[in-house]
Amino acid sequence: MPERMLTESEGYRLLDSCGIPVPPHRLVTSAGDARTVAGEIGYPVVMKVISPEIVHKSDVGGVITGIEGPDEAEEAFSAIMRNSAARAPEATVTGIIVEKQMPGGLEVLIGGKTDPSFGKVLTFGLGGRLVEFLADISIRVLPVTEDEIRAMIREIEGYRLIRGYRGEPPKDEEALVRIIATMARNFVEDPRIREFDLNPVIVYEHGASVVDARIIVGDAAGGGAARLSVRAPPDLFYPKSIAVIGASASPNKVGYSVLRNLLSFPGDLYPVNPSRAELFGRKAYPSVKAIHGPVDWAVIAVPARLVPEVMEECGEKGVRLAVIVTAGFKEIGGEGVELEERVAAIARKYGIRIVGPNCLGVMMPHMGINATFDPVSPKPGDVAFISQSGAIITTVVDWSLPEEFGFSSVISVGNQADLGFEHYLRFAEEDEKTRSVTLYVEEIQDGRGFLQIVGDVAARKPVVAVKSGSSRKGRAAASSHTGSLAGSYDVYIAAFRQAGVIPARSLRDAFNLAELLASEGYPQGKRAIAVTSAGGFAVLASDYAETYGVDMVDLPDDVLRELNAFLPAFWNHANPMDILGDADAARFAALFDVLIRHQEFWDIAFVIAVPTTLADPAHVANEIVRFSRNTEKVVVGCMLGGDSIRSGLRILRGSRIPNFSELEDAFKAVGGILEVRTARAGERSVPAREAPRRGGGR
Repeated sequence: MPERMLTESEGYRLLDSCGIPVPPHRLVTSAGDARTVAGEIGYPVVMKVISPEIVHKSDVGGVITGIEGPDEAEEAFSAIMRNSAARAPEATVTGIIVEKQMPGGLEVLIGGKTDPSFGKVLTFGLGGRLVEFLADISIRVLPVTEDEIRAMIREIEGYRLIRGYRGEPPKDEEALVRIIATMARNFVEDPRIREFDLNPVIVYEHGASVVDARIIVGDAAGGGAARLSVRAPPDLFYPKSIAVIGASASPNKVGYSVLRNLLSFPGDLYPVNPSRAELFGRKAYPSVKAIHGPVDWAVIAVPARLVPEVMEECGEKGVRLAVIVTAGFKEIGGEGVELEERVAAIARKYGIRIVGPNCLGVMMPHMGINATFDPVSPKPGDVAFISQSGAIITTVVDWSLPEEFGFSSVISVGNQADLGFEHYLRFAEEDEKTRSVTLYVEEIQDGRGFLQIVGDVAARKPVVAVKSGSSRKGRAAASSHTGSLAGSYDVYIAAFRQAGVIPARSLRDAFNLAELLASEGYPQGKRAIAVTSAGGFAVLASDYAETYGVDMVDLPDDVLRELNAFLPAFWNHANPMDILGDADAARFAALFDVLIRHQEFWDIAFVIAVPTTLADPAHVANEIVRFSRNTEKVVVGCMLGGDSIRSGLRILRGSRIPNFSELEDAFKAVGGILEVRTARAGERSVPAREAPRRGGGR
């Protein structure tokens, strides 16, 4: 059936059948009935217009509260009918609901929507008429446990009102949990419910009640349960031989750029071009079948119409992976969709896996592989970057070179006709060169399957994600509070957090996070210390810590005594520790020794160093490296300045200790990690696949 909104009386019946408390109510169609029913329910009562076309009843004068007597009941009925006719003349009014006016309490919202990527999603937040203005909500992809519901309730800013604020008694949090859990369970189990908006739900010191319900029903969404894709073979991304089909001698052709980029590949490289005998000094072949040896990868850069024929030849040759950089498939619609389906069918017939089509390609810097048409190649590193945008990749790779930022792999997913995010995540999870993963996401089709896999991966290696499309444009036209508040971007961010993925607003933030996590792993807690030789930055560190949810702890008495033994008498005796502008590397080293001996009171250390004539940046950097290697805690480098500190930055980079050139970026990165998770019980500070880099003495 087409989607329709239940009338309020129908919605109340549904809620009542589930055991969710609602006010006593009746539907009436005349002023006389309103008078009679109001008396039977008991004053005071509320009256509301019932119309499938009127979404926000108050906006058309369709709600009257505080009705205290029979005459008021008749007049309220007439007034609502007049208001509705005047302000919503096209609406069909089926009646007016008369319901008991519930006592005042804390108003909250419980909502649900069906997201095109993640399916059924739950929303909770402060309710009432100002819900969009306040926008104080939490979101979860269903199903959820009662513990997760409690976490939802407690993470909104308004939780202080539930807990009891300024002498107000606490509200009945467990009654609220029961209502949310019941509605969430029925939303998941009843495929007809497409969206619901319970606003307000009034929470009291004892108990709670729904006093307005907007529920949209329709046919069950298609697609059924999410499909979890089969893992790709673990050695698929470690080729010994690559053919470039469409290789060219013309610099303005994609096949030229791909072949040129692969000249450094240490394995067997085969240009395929029926019009050339050799390219770049290498023998060229008329087709992939003419190559005598095995071919693991085929990078395909021929016109889209020729790709099916090339795929047949690759299948007959036994190619394992086709990287199709050619565009002109599903992304253009129409015939492109059919063409992509043909290519995918051929791949399935022969067991070929596909990257793309319509992608930039794949880079494996540790293996000398740049199977893309990007003119530059990144440095080897330990961050895997998986992106839905080729242009984002070229920009990031270009940025990474002067920053000396390296990658374990860079993958452009393209149209994902076969391999998708889930396969590349599994590869990154198993790849020994990868210590953290960064995603650039535009849209995910199988959101539930993605969440299960990315959650598994994030439990082993940190995953950071940037999601495009954060604009709120157009939400004002949504059909309900839930639709307005829980937009697609918000659902993605909530889903990421639910899976243990750390969301980032910008690519720079993402790579700051990824590098920090690749080096240091998850912090064991929020307790932080900061060391600096500049008093101004000590003050800023305190400010940024408070802004980003990092706890600056007090220094224990025994630590203070040890520090007082060698620091100048007028150091600030507090955390952040200002060890004064005349500090040299030896003073930093002595302080680090104290912190190494007393690791029980802190989880994160920010080391803030600025250019001075007394402190050689290289010596300070070496002490930061030693400090990091002798702790199981997170050490964050903040060497601030320009050319004068380059020697120190090179040392930190060589030891894979991230450095933040802006102090706020360091606290934002750590705060972003802490917002999602800290190290779990028994989990190492550094990712498990890395051989320990801690240890050794001074």
